Amino acid sequence: MKKRVLAIAALGSAAVMPVYAQSTVTLYGVIDEGLQFNTNNKNVVGGHNVGGRLWNLDSLAGPSGSRWGMKGAEDLGGGVKAVFTLESGINLNSGNFGQGGTAFGRQAFVGLSSQQWGSVLLGRQYDSVNDYIGYMTFGLAGYGSGLAHPGDIDNTTHESRANNTIKYISPNFSGLSFGGTVTVGGVAGSLSQNSGFSGGIGYRGGPLSLGLVYELFRNPSNAGAILNSNANAVAPSSTSAFGSLNSGYLAGANPATSWQVIGAAGSYNFGQVTLAGAWTNVRYGNIGRYSGASATFNDVEVNGMYQVNPAVFLSLAYNYLKGNAVRGDIGDQTYHQLSAMADYTLSKRTDVYLTATYQIASGTNSTGAPAVANISLVGDSSNNRQALFRLGMRHRF
Repeated sequence: MKKRVLAIAALGSAAVMPVYAQSTVTLYGVIDEGLQFNTNNKNVVGGHNVGGRLWNLDSLAGPSGSRWGMKGAEDLGGGVKAVFTLESGINLNSGNFGQGGTAFGRQAFVGLSSQQWGSVLLGRQYDSVNDYIGYMTFGLAGYGSGLAHPGDIDNTTHESRANNTIKYISPNFSGLSFGGTVTVGGVAGSLSQNSGFSGGIGYRGGPLSLGLVYELFRNPSNAGAILNSNANAVAPSSTSAFGSLNSGYLAGANPATSWQVIGAAGSYNFGQVTLAGAWTNVRYGNIGRYSGASATFNDVEVNGMYQVNPAVFLSLAYNYLKGNAVRGDIGDQTYHQLSAMADYTLSKRTDVYLTATYQIASGTNSTGAPAVANISLVGDSSNNRQALFRLGMRHRF
Protein backbone atom coordinates (compact mmCIF):
# COMPACT_ATOMS: atom_id res chain seq x y z
CA MET A 1 0.00 0.00 0.00
CA LYS A 2 2.86 2.37 0.92
CA LYS A 3 4.60 1.69 -2.45
CA ARG A 4 1.33 2.39 -4.31
CA VAL A 5 0.90 5.78 -2.55
CA LEU A 6 4.51 6.80 -3.37
CA ALA A 7 4.03 5.85 -7.03
CA ILE A 8 0.85 7.90 -7.31
CA ALA A 9 2.60 10.88 -5.63
CA ALA A 10 5.51 10.65 -8.06
CA LEU A 11 3.20 10.57 -11.07
CA GLY A 12 1.29 13.54 -9.71
CA SER A 13 4.42 15.63 -9.25
CA ALA A 14 5.59 14.77 -12.75
CA ALA A 15 2.28 15.91 -14.19
CA VAL A 16 2.73 19.48 -12.84
CA MET A 17 6.40 19.83 -13.81
CA PRO A 18 6.93 22.36 -16.66
CA VAL A 19 7.69 20.99 -20.12
CA TYR A 20 10.70 22.81 -21.57
CA ALA A 21 10.88 23.52 -25.31
CA GLN A 22 13.68 22.02 -27.33
CA SER A 23 16.59 24.40 -27.88
CA THR A 24 19.94 24.27 -29.69
CA VAL A 25 23.13 26.34 -29.64
CA THR A 26 25.78 25.94 -32.36
CA LEU A 27 29.36 27.17 -32.35
CA TYR A 28 30.73 27.79 -35.86
CA GLY A 29 33.39 29.72 -37.73
CA VAL A 30 35.91 30.11 -40.52
CA ILE A 31 39.68 30.52 -40.24
CA ASP A 32 40.94 32.21 -43.40
CA GLU A 33 44.64 33.11 -43.33
CA GLY A 34 46.82 34.20 -46.23
CA LEU A 35 50.16 35.62 -47.30
CA GLN A 36 49.58 38.80 -49.32
CA PHE A 37 51.71 40.91 -51.65
CA ASN A 38 50.53 44.45 -52.41
CA THR A 39 52.42 46.23 -55.19
CA ASN A 40 51.44 49.70 -53.99
CA ASN A 41 50.36 49.93 -50.37
CA LYS A 42 49.48 53.21 -48.66
CA ASN A 43 52.58 54.68 -47.00
CA VAL A 44 52.32 58.27 -45.74
CA VAL A 45 55.61 60.14 -45.35
CA GLY A 46 55.65 63.86 -44.58
CA GLY A 47 51.92 64.08 -45.17
CA HIS A 48 52.12 62.47 -48.62
CA ASN A 49 51.25 58.94 -49.72
CA VAL A 50 54.45 57.71 -51.35
CA GLY A 51 53.30 54.10 -51.56
CA GLY A 52 55.45 51.00 -51.31
CA ARG A 53 55.45 47.26 -51.78
CA LEU A 54 54.16 45.21 -48.85
CA TRP A 55 54.34 41.54 -47.81
CA ASN A 56 52.06 40.67 -44.91
CA LEU A 57 49.83 38.03 -43.36
CA ASP A 58 46.15 38.90 -43.34
CA SER A 59 43.13 37.02 -41.99
CA LEU A 60 40.36 39.53 -42.74
CA ALA A 61 40.73 40.20 -46.49
CA GLY A 62 40.38 36.62 -47.71
CA PRO A 63 37.43 35.02 -49.55
CA SER A 64 35.64 34.33 -46.26
CA GLY A 65 37.23 36.56 -43.63
CA SER A 66 38.09 34.85 -40.34
CA ARG A 67 35.24 34.75 -37.85
CA TRP A 68 33.62 32.72 -35.11
CA GLY A 69 30.06 32.78 -33.90
CA MET A 70 27.24 31.26 -31.92
CA LYS A 71 23.70 30.77 -33.13
CA GLY A 72 20.76 29.23 -31.39
CA ALA A 73 17.08 28.46 -31.63
CA GLU A 74 14.35 27.54 -29.16
CA ASP A 75 11.11 25.92 -30.30
CA LEU A 76 8.24 27.95 -28.83
CA GLY A 77 5.52 25.81 -30.38
CA GLY A 78 3.11 26.51 -33.19
CA GLY A 79 5.94 26.61 -35.70
CA VAL A 80 7.57 29.62 -34.01
CA LYS A 81 11.18 29.74 -32.78
CA ALA A 82 13.23 32.21 -30.81
CA VAL A 83 16.57 32.68 -32.60
CA PHE A 84 19.82 34.54 -32.05
CA THR A 85 23.24 35.01 -33.66
CA LEU A 86 26.45 36.49 -32.24
CA GLU A 87 29.34 36.61 -34.74
CA SER A 88 32.76 38.20 -34.41
CA GLY A 89 35.56 38.84 -36.89
CA ILE A 90 39.01 37.63 -35.82
CA ASN A 91 42.42 39.04 -36.70
CA LEU A 92 44.57 35.92 -36.35
CA ASN A 93 47.83 37.83 -36.57
CA SER A 94 47.15 40.07 -33.57
CA GLY A 95 44.39 38.25 -31.71
CA ASN A 96 42.17 41.33 -31.94
CA PHE A 97 38.54 41.55 -32.98
CA GLY A 98 37.83 42.44 -36.60
CA GLN A 99 35.51 45.25 -37.75
CA GLY A 100 37.51 47.96 -36.00
CA GLY A 101 37.69 46.11 -32.70
CA THR A 102 33.93 45.52 -32.43
CA ALA A 103 33.32 42.50 -30.18
CA PHE A 104 30.51 41.02 -32.29
CA GLY A 105 31.10 43.19 -35.32
CA ARG A 106 29.79 40.89 -38.02
CA GLN A 107 26.32 40.17 -36.60
CA ALA A 108 24.52 40.43 -33.27
CA PHE A 109 20.76 39.94 -33.21
CA VAL A 110 17.81 38.18 -31.57
CA GLY A 111 14.30 37.57 -32.89
CA LEU A 112 11.43 35.29 -33.78
CA SER A 113 11.23 33.00 -36.80
CA SER A 114 8.27 31.18 -38.36
CA GLN A 115 8.11 29.12 -41.54
CA GLN A 116 4.60 30.45 -42.10
CA TRP A 117 5.06 34.15 -41.28
CA GLY A 118 8.77 34.79 -41.73
CA SER A 119 11.33 36.25 -39.32
CA VAL A 120 11.67 39.47 -37.33
CA LEU A 121 15.20 40.17 -36.05
CA LEU A 122 16.56 42.95 -33.83
CA GLY A 123 20.18 44.13 -33.52
CA ARG A 124 23.30 44.74 -35.65
CA GLN A 125 22.66 43.24 -39.07
CA TYR A 126 23.35 43.16 -42.80
CA ASP A 127 21.29 45.34 -45.13
CA SER A 128 19.15 44.19 -48.06
CA VAL A 129 22.02 44.69 -50.54
CA ASN A 130 23.75 41.79 -48.81
CA ASP A 131 20.63 39.66 -48.56
CA TYR A 132 19.36 39.92 -52.14
CA ILE A 133 22.24 40.73 -54.53
CA GLY A 134 25.56 40.63 -52.64
CA TYR A 135 25.93 36.85 -52.78
CA MET A 136 25.99 37.01 -56.58
CA THR A 137 28.94 39.43 -56.71
CA PHE A 138 32.54 38.22 -56.71
CA GLY A 139 33.17 39.47 -53.19
CA LEU A 140 30.61 37.17 -51.56
CA ALA A 141 30.07 34.42 -54.15
CA GLY A 142 31.20 31.01 -52.93
CA TYR A 143 33.79 31.03 -55.68
CA GLY A 144 34.84 34.69 -55.16
CA SER A 145 37.93 36.42 -53.84
CA GLY A 146 36.31 38.31 -50.94
CA LEU A 147 37.34 41.68 -52.42
CA ALA A 148 34.66 44.28 -53.01
CA HIS A 149 34.06 46.82 -55.73
CA PRO A 150 36.49 49.76 -55.49
CA GLY A 151 36.09 51.28 -52.04
CA ASP A 152 33.14 48.91 -51.43
CA ILE A 153 31.13 51.81 -52.83
CA ASP A 154 27.81 49.90 -52.78
CA ASN A 155 28.36 47.64 -49.73
CA THR A 156 27.92 44.50 -51.82
CA THR A 157 30.58 42.80 -49.68
CA HIS A 158 28.94 44.00 -46.43
CA GLU A 159 32.00 45.78 -45.03
CA SER A 160 29.40 48.05 -43.39
CA ARG A 161 26.74 46.78 -40.98
CA ALA A 162 23.64 48.59 -39.71
CA ASN A 163 23.35 49.11 -35.96
CA ASN A 164 19.99 49.49 -34.16
CA THR A 165 18.17 47.63 -36.92
CA ILE A 166 14.88 45.77 -37.26
CA LYS A 167 14.78 43.25 -40.10
CA TYR A 168 11.95 41.26 -41.67
CA ILE A 169 12.58 38.18 -43.85
CA SER A 170 9.59 36.62 -45.60
CA PRO A 171 8.90 32.90 -45.96
CA ASN A 172 10.03 31.21 -49.16
CA PHE A 173 7.22 31.15 -51.75
CA SER A 174 8.43 28.56 -54.28
CA GLY A 175 11.79 30.28 -54.56
CA LEU A 176 10.52 33.86 -54.20
CA SER A 177 11.27 35.86 -51.05
CA PHE A 178 11.36 39.47 -49.93
CA GLY A 179 12.32 41.51 -46.90
CA GLY A 180 13.74 44.71 -45.56
CA THR A 181 15.31 46.61 -42.69
CA VAL A 182 14.49 49.71 -40.67
CA THR A 183 17.34 51.36 -38.79
CA VAL A 184 16.38 53.70 -35.95
CA GLY A 185 18.87 56.49 -35.47
CA GLY A 186 19.19 56.37 -31.70
CA VAL A 187 19.94 60.11 -31.56
CA ALA A 188 18.10 62.09 -28.89
CA GLY A 189 16.05 64.94 -30.33
CA SER A 190 16.13 63.61 -33.91
CA LEU A 191 14.12 60.72 -35.29
CA SER A 192 15.74 60.83 -38.74
CA GLN A 193 19.45 61.34 -38.00
CA ASN A 194 21.52 58.15 -38.67
CA SER A 195 18.32 56.33 -39.64
CA GLY A 196 17.53 54.42 -42.80
CA PHE A 197 15.73 51.58 -44.50
CA SER A 198 16.38 48.95 -47.13
CA GLY A 199 14.25 46.48 -49.03
CA GLY A 200 14.70 43.73 -51.55
CA ILE A 201 13.11 40.90 -53.45
CA GLY A 202 14.81 37.78 -54.72
CA TYR A 203 14.25 34.51 -56.50
CA ARG A 204 16.26 31.29 -56.15
CA GLY A 205 14.97 28.36 -58.15
CA GLY A 206 17.06 25.58 -59.63
CA PRO A 207 19.98 27.07 -61.54
CA LEU A 208 18.59 30.64 -61.60
CA SER A 209 18.98 33.41 -59.00
CA LEU A 210 17.71 37.01 -59.30
CA GLY A 211 17.67 39.98 -56.94
CA LEU A 212 16.56 43.62 -56.77
CA VAL A 213 17.25 46.10 -53.92
CA TYR A 214 16.74 49.69 -52.80
CA GLU A 215 18.02 51.44 -49.70
CA LEU A 216 18.32 54.96 -48.30
CA PHE A 217 20.21 56.04 -45.17
CA ARG A 218 20.52 59.46 -43.50
CA ASN A 219 23.85 60.90 -42.30
CA PRO A 220 25.63 57.72 -43.45
CA SER A 221 29.13 58.67 -42.25
CA ASN A 222 28.16 59.86 -38.76
CA ALA A 223 29.69 57.88 -35.91
CA GLY A 224 27.34 54.93 -35.39
CA ALA A 225 25.65 55.25 -38.80
CA ILE A 226 25.83 52.51 -41.43
CA LEU A 227 29.09 53.53 -43.14
CA ASN A 228 30.85 54.32 -39.85
CA SER A 229 29.33 51.81 -37.43
CA ASN A 230 32.28 50.02 -35.82
CA ALA A 231 33.60 50.42 -32.28
CA ASN A 232 36.45 52.66 -33.51
CA ALA A 233 34.09 55.10 -35.27
CA VAL A 234 34.82 58.83 -34.91
CA ALA A 235 33.08 61.93 -36.26
CA PRO A 236 33.29 62.58 -40.03
CA SER A 237 35.41 65.66 -39.37
CA SER A 238 38.26 63.48 -38.09
CA THR A 239 37.63 60.05 -39.66
CA SER A 240 40.11 58.29 -41.93
CA ALA A 241 37.77 55.41 -42.71
CA PHE A 242 37.22 56.37 -46.36
CA GLY A 243 39.54 56.45 -49.36
CA SER A 244 39.91 59.38 -51.72
CA LEU A 245 37.37 57.77 -54.04
CA ASN A 246 34.55 59.00 -51.75
CA SER A 247 36.13 60.75 -48.72
CA GLY A 248 35.29 64.14 -50.25
CA TYR A 249 31.63 63.18 -49.90
CA LEU A 250 31.70 61.41 -46.53
CA ALA A 251 34.43 63.12 -44.46
CA GLY A 252 34.98 66.69 -43.34
CA ALA A 253 32.78 69.28 -41.66
CA ASN A 254 29.63 68.90 -43.80
CA PRO A 255 29.45 65.43 -45.37
CA ALA A 256 26.59 64.02 -47.45
CA THR A 257 23.32 63.81 -45.55
CA SER A 258 22.06 60.79 -47.49
CA TRP A 259 23.32 57.61 -49.17
CA GLN A 260 21.16 55.74 -51.65
CA VAL A 261 21.77 52.40 -53.38
CA ILE A 262 19.73 50.80 -56.16
CA GLY A 263 20.90 47.42 -57.40
CA ALA A 264 20.06 44.34 -59.43
CA ALA A 265 21.86 41.03 -59.95
CA GLY A 266 21.39 37.62 -61.48
CA SER A 267 23.23 34.33 -61.84
CA TYR A 268 22.75 31.06 -63.70
CA ASN A 269 24.37 27.68 -63.17
CA PHE A 270 25.04 25.64 -66.31
CA GLY A 271 26.49 22.65 -64.46
CA GLN A 272 30.24 23.03 -64.36
CA VAL A 273 29.96 26.73 -65.24
CA THR A 274 28.26 29.55 -63.31
CA LEU A 275 27.82 33.04 -64.77
CA ALA A 276 26.63 36.13 -62.86
CA GLY A 277 26.26 39.86 -63.26
CA ALA A 278 25.34 42.86 -61.10
CA TRP A 279 24.60 46.57 -61.48
CA THR A 280 24.39 49.19 -58.75
CA ASN A 281 23.71 52.93 -58.68
CA VAL A 282 25.04 54.83 -55.64
CA ARG A 283 24.11 58.41 -54.78
CA TYR A 284 25.54 60.67 -52.05
CA GLY A 285 23.09 63.51 -51.49
CA ASN A 286 23.43 67.09 -50.22
CA ILE A 287 27.24 67.23 -49.87
CA GLY A 288 28.11 70.33 -47.81
CA ARG A 289 31.64 70.52 -49.19
CA TYR A 290 30.18 71.02 -52.66
CA SER A 291 27.32 73.39 -51.80
CA GLY A 292 24.68 70.69 -51.45
CA ALA A 293 25.41 68.91 -54.73
CA SER A 294 24.98 65.15 -55.20
CA ALA A 295 27.52 62.59 -56.40
CA THR A 296 26.58 59.41 -58.24
CA PHE A 297 28.39 56.20 -59.18
CA ASN A 298 27.39 53.37 -61.49
CA ASP A 299 29.02 49.98 -61.05
CA VAL A 300 28.80 46.99 -63.39
CA GLU A 301 30.26 43.55 -62.65
CA VAL A 302 30.38 40.26 -64.55
CA ASN A 303 31.86 37.11 -63.04
CA GLY A 304 32.02 33.40 -63.66
CA MET A 305 33.26 30.10 -62.26
CA TYR A 306 34.39 26.87 -63.91
CA GLN A 307 34.31 23.70 -61.77
CA VAL A 308 37.19 21.74 -63.28
CA ASN A 309 36.48 18.70 -61.07
CA PRO A 310 35.02 18.16 -57.57
CA ALA A 311 38.24 19.40 -55.97
CA VAL A 312 39.24 22.32 -58.23
CA PHE A 313 37.53 25.46 -59.49
CA LEU A 314 38.71 28.55 -61.36
CA SER A 315 36.90 31.91 -61.30
CA LEU A 316 37.20 35.35 -62.85
CA ALA A 317 35.50 38.74 -62.47
CA TYR A 318 35.62 42.14 -64.17
CA ASN A 319 34.30 45.29 -62.50
CA TYR A 320 33.71 48.75 -63.98
CA LEU A 321 32.97 51.76 -61.75
CA LYS A 322 32.18 55.24 -63.10
CA GLY A 323 31.70 58.33 -60.93
CA ASN A 324 29.93 61.39 -62.34
CA ALA A 325 31.40 64.86 -61.83
CA VAL A 326 30.01 66.86 -58.91
CA ARG A 327 31.57 70.18 -59.93
CA GLY A 328 33.83 70.77 -62.89
CA ASP A 329 35.80 67.55 -63.19
CA ILE A 330 35.72 66.75 -59.46
CA GLY A 331 34.37 63.22 -59.03
CA ASP A 332 34.70 62.37 -62.72
CA GLN A 333 36.57 59.11 -62.02
CA THR A 334 36.72 55.64 -63.56
CA TYR A 335 37.95 52.32 -62.14
CA HIS A 336 38.62 49.03 -63.92
CA GLN A 337 39.21 45.96 -61.72
CA LEU A 338 40.05 42.40 -62.74
CA SER A 339 40.09 39.55 -60.18
CA ALA A 340 40.84 35.84 -60.46
CA MET A 341 40.86 32.87 -58.10
CA ALA A 342 41.99 29.24 -58.16
CA ASP A 343 40.85 26.92 -55.37
CA TYR A 344 41.81 23.35 -54.40
CA THR A 345 39.76 21.40 -51.85
CA LEU A 346 41.76 19.29 -49.41
CA SER A 347 38.75 18.01 -47.47
CA LYS A 348 35.12 18.80 -46.78
CA ARG A 349 36.16 21.67 -44.48
CA THR A 350 39.62 22.74 -45.69
CA ASP A 351 40.88 24.30 -48.93
CA VAL A 352 43.85 26.26 -50.27
CA TYR A 353 43.58 29.04 -52.86
CA LEU A 354 45.37 31.71 -54.86
CA THR A 355 43.82 35.08 -55.74
CA ALA A 356 45.01 38.00 -57.86
CA THR A 357 43.42 41.43 -58.29
CA TYR A 358 44.52 44.31 -60.51
CA GLN A 359 42.97 47.77 -60.59
CA ILE A 360 43.57 50.90 -62.64
CA ALA A 361 42.00 54.32 -61.99
CA SER A 362 41.66 57.49 -64.05
CA GLY A 363 40.08 60.93 -63.77
CA THR A 364 39.65 63.18 -60.73
CA ASN A 365 38.60 61.80 -57.35
CA SER A 366 36.17 63.18 -54.78
CA THR A 367 38.75 65.55 -53.29
CA GLY A 368 39.74 67.11 -56.62
CA ALA A 369 43.06 65.23 -56.91
CA PRO A 370 44.03 62.68 -59.56
CA ALA A 371 42.22 59.38 -58.91
CA VAL A 372 44.32 56.60 -57.39
CA ALA A 373 43.64 52.87 -57.25
CA ASN A 374 41.73 51.64 -54.20
CA ILE A 375 41.35 47.87 -53.80
CA SER A 376 38.92 47.23 -50.95
CA LEU A 377 40.41 46.40 -47.52
CA VAL A 378 43.79 47.64 -48.82
CA GLY A 379 43.09 51.33 -49.33
CA ASP A 380 44.54 54.07 -51.54
CA SER A 381 47.68 53.41 -53.55
CA SER A 382 50.07 56.25 -54.37
CA ASN A 383 49.16 56.28 -58.06
CA ASN A 384 46.50 54.97 -60.42
CA ARG A 385 47.60 51.31 -60.39
CA GLN A 386 47.53 48.62 -57.74
CA ALA A 387 47.78 44.81 -57.67
CA LEU A 388 47.14 42.41 -54.80
CA PHE A 389 48.13 38.73 -54.70
CA ARG A 390 47.15 36.27 -51.96
CA LEU A 391 48.06 32.65 -51.21
CA GLY A 392 45.73 31.37 -48.50
CA MET A 393 44.28 28.48 -46.55
CA ARG A 394 40.72 28.27 -45.26
CA HIS A 395 39.23 25.95 -42.62
CA ARG A 396 35.57 25.84 -41.61
CA PHE A 397 34.24 24.47 -38.34
